[in-house]
Amino acid sequence: MWWLLLGACGAAPEVPPTSTPTTPTVEAKRTDVGVNDLKSALDAGAVVVDVRTPQEFSEGHVPGAINVPLDQVDPLDEQLRSLGAGKPLYLICRSGRRSAEAADKLAVAGFDVRNVTGGTEAWKAAGLPVE
Repeated sequence: MWWLLLGACGAAPEVPPTSTPTTPTVEAKRTDVGVNDLKSALDAGAVVVDVRTPQEFSEGHVPGAINVPLDQVDPLDEQLRSLGAGKPLYLICRSGRRSAEAADKLAVAGFDVRNVTGGTEAWKAAGLPVE
């Protein structure tokens, strides 16, 4: 029976870490608000962006809302940047799902955003006016 022994002199080689290092991520979170919070904010001059399609928007929306469809929400857009300069943007859709998606996208880009939970359906159900 033959045995082969291998040996080496010197320090052991440095073993790379078992996990791949990742770059730190910015954890930005949106703030969810209800329709009564939106009503109070609107009374104080807040800006609300409706992310529904133009057709949905034309069927009734929060008074003073600006329509920017979800597929056009871009954190680099100058209109959105100017609307959100120094103040929160309130985002709304029909039920709150699309506005939550838009709010997450904008929050990561540094916007101060509020997602209106329940959307325009909750707004209407609360008896609040629509245009």
